[in-house]
Amino acid sequence: MRRQSISFALVLSAVAVLSLYGLGCNPFQKAQDKINEKVAEGILGKVTGGKVDIKEGGNQITYKDSKTGGTTAFGEDVKLPDDFPKSALIYPGAKVSGVTVSHENGDSAWVMFYSGDEVSKVVEWYNKEAKDKGWKEDSNLAYDKAVMQTFTKDNEKMSMNIGPSDDAAKGKSTVIVTWELQPKEPASSN
Repeated sequence: MRRQSISFALVLSAVAVLSLYGLGCNPFQKAQDKINEKVAEGILGKVTGGKVDIKEGGNQITYKDSKTGGTTAFGEDVKLPDDFPKSALIYPGAKVSGVTVSHENGDSAWVMFYSGDEVSKVVEWYNKEAKDKGWKEDSNLAYDKAVMQTFTKDNEKMSMNIGPSDDAAKGKSTVIVTWELQPKEPASSN
């Protein structure tokens, strides 16, 4: 009798699990996703020689080069790394989708983000903010609903490409900011 009730309980449990799968519910999905992420991180880490971190069910991937310390991250609403240059201007409320920081051959950084604001509003903010923070505009080129600008300050250079996003019909914009630390010019001996 005891054996029958154990068998019945196992069959009932199996039917419940299979029913959940059939309804699109997998009670083990989170665990399976975590295992898949760890396996992929291990494989990519071995191939690249760095540390790979996959989050948000694969919607966010971070790579850290073990030799140079440089980082790259892509995904939805990515967090800027701690070593991202504080002087690089990031538009308020922007959603970062990609970022790279390199310490090889000098410091440089790149970030791409989206804003719900129109291109003209983002450009206006950058012009005011850069001037207020002591950046000098070197170039400004408008082309096909987009603007490309470069600024310098001391030995830093910052470039922006600001244009309509894939969601341009809704007035959204895409911004790409590139920052680099220029080598200082040697002092003149005159």
